[in-house]
Amino acid sequence: MLNKSLYVITHKKVKNIFPKDRKIMLVGAKNKIVPNDYFSDFSENKANISEKNANYCELTGLYYFYKNDKDAEVFGLEHYRRLFTKRKYYLFRYPFLKSKDIDKILKNNDIIVPTKVTLSKTVYEQYAEEHIIEDLNSVVNIIREKYPDYIESCEKILSGNSVYFCNMFIAKREIIEKYCSWLFDILFELEKQINLSNRDDFQKRVFGFLSERMFTIWLDKNSDIKRFECHIEFIDSSPFMNMVKKVIKKLKKLLNKK
Repeated sequence: MLNKSLYVITHKKVKNIFPKDRKIMLVGAKNKIVPNDYFSDFSENKANISEKNANYCELTGLYYFYKNDKDAEVFGLEHYRRLFTKRKYYLFRYPFLKSKDIDKILKNNDIIVPTKVTLSKTVYEQYAEEHIIEDLNSVVNIIREKYPDYIESCEKILSGNSVYFCNMFIAKREIIEKYCSWLFDILFELEKQINLSNRDDFQKRVFGFLSERMFTIWLDKNSDIKRFECHIEFIDSSPFMNMVKKVIKKLKKLLNKK
């Protein structure tokens, strides 16, 4: 069995029940009280960007374990409201990926990712509609300058309509180290170029938003990395109620087609 560090990222104490092999990490933990059984994205003596959580979202957790968790062969990043599951439909219990399931998948794959989302418009158009497009333009310019071999994948993904959302994955260490080196190099450069002071709290989360598109670009460029797409389940309500909602939604779609 592979040695794993599977982190569930949260910005607050939560009551959700997670698989026993998950480590709950409080992000933005600098100057916060960290629950006894939680990990933290802050340490006085270790590399961290905890104070930037309002802008980097779950990436402050990613940065912390990328820099400091050196023993794991496999890293995982999930959210307190979203976890990977083995299947989309179930009855009374969430079918979360267990350690043995992950081992099985990673025998023939390098990374577990969310199911790709297909948009009704291009990735570029969707970002322009919901966020500040100058930020994405700046990322493209930085990639063109620092990583010109990525520009073809960059243009392909942004002009296409498919993207991996949520900043979630479970992957072998070497994959994450390569990705994080590329990702944070670009984002730290962008941070020098943009002013966040006049933005509302939502648009201040810019680096988290951008990284979802960048993750898709990075995977496209590194197409030799074998990926396994996996369903993500929202766990805000009980498993049974989630299933009821799904069945109703599916029935409505079927009725609308008639």
